[in-house]
Amino acid sequence: MSKDDQLHHVEIIMREMLKIQQKSKMFVELLSEGESLSQNQLILLLQLKINDGMKATEVADFFSVTPGAVTSMCDKLEKLDLVQRVRENEDRRVVKMVLTKNGEIKVQNLFLKFSQDKLTDMAKILSDVNQLMQEIF
Repeated sequence: MSKDDQLHHVEIIMREMLKIQQKSKMFVELLSEGESLSQNQLILLLQLKINDGMKATEVADFFSVTPGAVTSMCDKLEKLDLVQRVRENEDRRVVKMVLTKNGEIKVQNLFLKFSQDKLTDMAKILSDVNQLMQEIF
């Protein structure tokens, strides 16, 4: 492969990755449309749902923020009865953030904005994209 071919492929990859990033941002904007919570708060709720709760340090790592910022974010969500702090049985010093029943309902309602057909299409397409990405990395 010539250097020009390589550079052409690099340009295609950069362009397509930026498109994916823009589409992901649009998706988060659709989810957060009309919501009183910030996009980061909504993403945190989704992360807690997917991971069945997370330690504060995991949340801080995910968002690349300080533990203090996580405390502030979780305090707000806790006041809204969307998350609760739970101490682990094995090590009482470890605190895990988990969704409350209201938090679970909030996450479900975020996706009820979409029709069943749209949800089915999104699930299929995103699964396909992730499968293809798995082959690359």
